[in-house]
Amino acid sequence: MKDRSYEYLPVAYRDLVDRIKIPKFQRRLVWSEKKKQDLIETLHKGYPFGALLVAPNINNDKETLQLLDGQQRLSTINSYENNKVSYWKKLNEDVFNNLKEKINLDLADEGQSQLDDSEIEKLLQDTFDLADWTDRYEKMAKDKRRRLRDYIKNARKQIQTYIDLGKLQIPVMRFLGDPADLPEVFENLNKGGTPLNKYEVLSASWANATLTMPADDRRGTQILDLVKGYYQDMKADGEFEVDDFSEDEISSTRKINLAEFGRAFGTYVTGMIPALVGRQSYQVSNEIGFGLLGIIVGIDNRRLVDLNDHLAMIQKNIFSILEKAEKISKNLNSTFSVLFSQNISFKSNPKNPKSAYSTGLSTTFKVLSYFGALWEQDDLDTQISLKFIPQYYVYDFLTGAWTGHGDQRLLDYYPSKKIKNYENQLTKEQFESAFKNWLSENTGVRKTFSKEVKALITLHSNLTYLKGSVPYGEDFEFEHILPKARVLACDTSLKNIHLSALGNGMFLPKALNNNKKDKTLYEVDDDYSMLISNSSYPIREEMSRMLKNLKTNKFRDVNEDIDIRGMKIAKQIVDGLLIKKLN
Repeated sequence: MKDRSYEYLPVAYRDLVDRIKIPKFQRRLVWSEKKKQDLIETLHKGYPFGALLVAPNINNDKETLQLLDGQQRLSTINSYENNKVSYWKKLNEDVFNNLKEKINLDLADEGQSQLDDSEIEKLLQDTFDLADWTDRYEKMAKDKRRRLRDYIKNARKQIQTYIDLGKLQIPVMRFLGDPADLPEVFENLNKGGTPLNKYEVLSASWANATLTMPADDRRGTQILDLVKGYYQDMKADGEFEVDDFSEDEISSTRKINLAEFGRAFGTYVTGMIPALVGRQSYQVSNEIGFGLLGIIVGIDNRRLVDLNDHLAMIQKNIFSILEKAEKISKNLNSTFSVLFSQNISFKSNPKNPKSAYSTGLSTTFKVLSYFGALWEQDDLDTQISLKFIPQYYVYDFLTGAWTGHGDQRLLDYYPSKKIKNYENQLTKEQFESAFKNWLSENTGVRKTFSKEVKALITLHSNLTYLKGSVPYGEDFEFEHILPKARVLACDTSLKNIHLSALGNGMFLPKALNNNKKDKTLYEVDDDYSMLISNSSYPIREEMSRMLKNLKTNKFRDVNEDIDIRGMKIAKQIVDGLLIKKLN
């Protein structure tokens, strides 16, 4: 048995926090507000909590430490130190509300304005001068002003003593082994507890596998900028410096490690295919970037750890890899953007912006299969495949082709295997049959449309009634044809009506939808006969029958009409995607 390669010691929080740096293979902050509050409550009660794992920082002459595990805990304590009032309020709501009530009762007795939460929180800050505050109430008796100040002073004492950071000891394990083993230590450490995904583990395994981006190349420079952007985000989120990270060094040497390249490569690609992946995230970028590298070098997605063995091949072909990825990405996005564009303006909540595209049918492996099939095709075969890929995009969803063992299926599309491709058109019969089976299993007995149904509604609208007829940039909304309010009035528990099935949905301009509300298109003032005709909207007699059957609880008959329209939509989608004339 080897000698133990670590020592255990308690370290004062004040001594530790200024010495910490985060190695580049560390994960980003992921703790929720609830988890942060739980830790602060644990510290307040004096309960034990998990140790931090640190190692000496060999890249710095000062006695700094690399934080291998415990970033979430230390960052939360640091956040608490800078936001004591906010944490205390959330963890002591009854005490805070009682304080506010006492203050406002005294102010009300004097005919003064009430204070809201934010004003009370401001008073609780140590830097706020309480004398200046109470001096505003010059007509109030001195003893009452003193009492107001005492309320705040007593609360401040509670906040300051909630956790004594000056005496807080952090349990620390200090790694004493070979610094070259640090990535492996980090990887093994995270095999238990909250697991890292495989891409984060690979980031630790490849920390020292270096690639050089081609000089004077905009694509290579963009990759470098994405690497720098990732660490800038990490620094902003983590409240600590990132160890061994220098923007100037990356710019001058153009060197990054394999993990950084894989992540940046994925961000580079996903940024060019929003019609397939929607809004960007590091998770999707990792899946696309590392998965695409596996396709390029011929490595099973389940064995991506072996990418390190192909470092020389990646380096040799880095320019052509970026060039080809850009070309394929732009071709794919051009193909899918006209089919799944929601024409949504970006005036929505910036913290939760709507995507301009409906991507509910996308999966990572399915998207990667397109890159695999197109990677070594010539221009003619590429154009043929691009015509047929949208058919398979929908058909594979309907048949569940990419659910379960998607990584194994993906292998068949690798250019090194060429077992499957997208060079042949589906038959109308098999496509419609797949739709029929899917519709029978997805009845839509729910209040809202699923992301998959929304994608199909968007596709149908772009192939038929909204094709080339609506100005780009107008805001749109998904709408129930048989109005939701009327359905819920008759089927209160929503156990019967196929309210959010494909057959009961359409995509309407927001202005029209706001005017329509719980009406049908026949009950609004304007003439929508063209829209009704092109969207397979129920004709007037059918709509009257559906509403009558709804009121008399003939739910089976209502569903039959909804399902009939669902199959009409399916056939229109099939007809719109199949190529009428093949050269």
